[in-house]
Amino acid sequence: MTEPMVSVLLVTYNHERFIERALASIASQALDGDIEVVVADDSSEDQTLAIVQEWAGTVPFDVRVLPRQPRLGITQNYHRGFSACRGRYIAVLEGDDEWISVDKLQLQADLLEKRPDLSMSATRILLYDELTGSSSALPLIGLDSMEIEVTSRQLADSNWFATFSCCMYRAETLERLNPEIFETTAYDWLINMAVTEFGNAGLVAEVATLYRIHQNGKWSQARQRDRDEQIRALLPRYIELIGSNVGRELTRYMHGLDARVAQSVDLPEATAAVSDEHSVALPVPRVTNPRRPRVSVVMPCYNHEPFVVAAINSVLDQTMADFELIVVDDGSSDASMRAVASVSDERLRVYRFAHNQGAAASLNFAIQQTRAEHVALINSDDMWEPHKLERQLEVLERRPEVAAVFTGARFVDEAGNPLPPHRLPRWNTVFRQPSRTQAQWLRFFFENGNALCHPSVLIRRSFYVEHGLYDNRMRQLPDFERWITLVKHHPIAVLGDEDLVRFRLLPSEQNASSASRANVVRGLHEHLAIDEHFFEGVSTDLIVEGFGDLLRDQHVAEADELACELAFLWWDTPCPMQEVNRVHALRLLRELMGNPDTARMMVTRHGFTDLTLHMYAGAHERTMSEPQLEWLQSLDTKRMLPEPEPGSMVVEQAPAGQLVRVVLGRARRAKRSVLPHRVLFHLRRVLSSR
Repeated sequence: MTEPMVSVLLVTYNHERFIERALASIASQALDGDIEVVVADDSSEDQTLAIVQEWAGTVPFDVRVLPRQPRLGITQNYHRGFSACRGRYIAVLEGDDEWISVDKLQLQADLLEKRPDLSMSATRILLYDELTGSSSALPLIGLDSMEIEVTSRQLADSNWFATFSCCMYRAETLERLNPEIFETTAYDWLINMAVTEFGNAGLVAEVATLYRIHQNGKWSQARQRDRDEQIRALLPRYIELIGSNVGRELTRYMHGLDARVAQSVDLPEATAAVSDEHSVALPVPRVTNPRRPRVSVVMPCYNHEPFVVAAINSVLDQTMADFELIVVDDGSSDASMRAVASVSDERLRVYRFAHNQGAAASLNFAIQQTRAEHVALINSDDMWEPHKLERQLEVLERRPEVAAVFTGARFVDEAGNPLPPHRLPRWNTVFRQPSRTQAQWLRFFFENGNALCHPSVLIRRSFYVEHGLYDNRMRQLPDFERWITLVKHHPIAVLGDEDLVRFRLLPSEQNASSASRANVVRGLHEHLAIDEHFFEGVSTDLIVEGFGDLLRDQHVAEADELACELAFLWWDTPCPMQEVNRVHALRLLRELMGNPDTARMMVTRHGFTDLTLHMYAGAHERTMSEPQLEWLQSLDTKRMLPEPEPGSMVVEQAPAGQLVRVVLGRARRAKRSVLPHRVLFHLRRVLSSR
């Protein structure tokens, strides 16, 4: 008999209420390989087994029901199930769970085929409370990459995978386990740690498994303290049975558990469910059609109850209807999810985080759930014109070399009405950009900062796969950082004269891009962080093409020569970003003068000495370097910002590139007696720390 590619081990015990959904999710799998189902029923007393046996006669693959035995218990039942499987890979499904992606098995098998060093793979889960209908997506790790690995040491810190139902194992790895493991109470946590002694685990980023919490679930219904005490009793035996590396980590975990039990402290688990006043029953995300849409639209949402339905409807009303819409709520503290739940459309999938993670994290999670070749972003307080996607797809199909298409935007108020001219921000034309070459865009970003409208982008998903997701350490400029990487590697198109996004400006500094004091300071320091990697990976030819007229010497051949040229480029170039660029230049120049080889080159070729560095640093007295609120609070910020028009509720907003200019403008207009001593003090501190 031919060995199947995947064995599905279906483990059941009194799952009559749920088993039909579990079976349907198995039958829906689209796998490029043979499948078998092995049913290990632990003496159910209801109709579970009868339902399974009837179903077995309706599916096109082999279903084997293991002989009925007296009650074995969870560990022995799993052991006989694993032993009966004949597939190269073994995927587990417990009878009260289900798979909510038709690609679940394929994604995991593909990962294990691609990565023979991995011992197992798991998917993200949707933790679903049957009683309330509320749900949350887990685990929230690996939110910065499309490929995620988890080590046994990390599993010892937390049961990141939460349930057997999200796991797929190499059969050969399970065979290598110490058989004594199955003579104890071996929950999924122990099995996964034991397996990953032979190789790390790969985490599939898609939420593909539903883990159901219900009143008959013994573990999910147990109190945290009872769980802690039960695990504590098992840990000494676990430590004996698995490798020394994980054993050390489990010993440390055991000591922490002792302290927690003694103090009766409940810590949030990796599998914590949503249970707050804003919990709401959401439809379970399902992918019932294996065909992939043309576009995946992603919408991160946080506290946008008044606007999110309008944003969703502007997507659902697109003239190009072949898309999926993925909404990720980042732990909103308002009724945003109740508003989202009022919308019904088969193209809509909704996920919620139990706790706020950050805008870039929720956006990254949404991108990880996408299935289409193209990804579009919309903010939950913005709106699109009906033909936006259709227009952008025309460009991408006509120009296959282009990796992303951006558009212009028009500004609207809280009610969605166009802002009158007297209320438009000074930078209202910033998104009306022409198309440029890669080198020209790199130069523009260097001199001016960002000018691309994030909620307008339609981008090839392959960019995120190849070059990574957004940096959640940033709040003001994560998109700008990605656009710099984008133009380093690919041409882009900008429909700057087509305002296909309705960009909502909110009062009271509610926009993430508002010119609030915190945003201004954050924006400055995020620019400095971006500058550190601005030219990383850029070819010399591209640098010469974009900046040749600014270089002191265009004929550079070696890396150290280019490093010197770039340091002077940051210092010399007159542009709106010059002040912040010079902060970065000083750091580079100090590093170059600290290296004997480049220091000699700086002296002999450029006449640049330590004394020159002193002069440069002393001449750059205007730049604020550390986010010292003490200094910023000493400025009369109300006086330095332009007065709003009478009757206007909209505060001055600014895209990321403008934020730095706001703070520098404030600095220039401050009293001279305030600036030199404090600024130089902070500047010396930051430079000496780099």
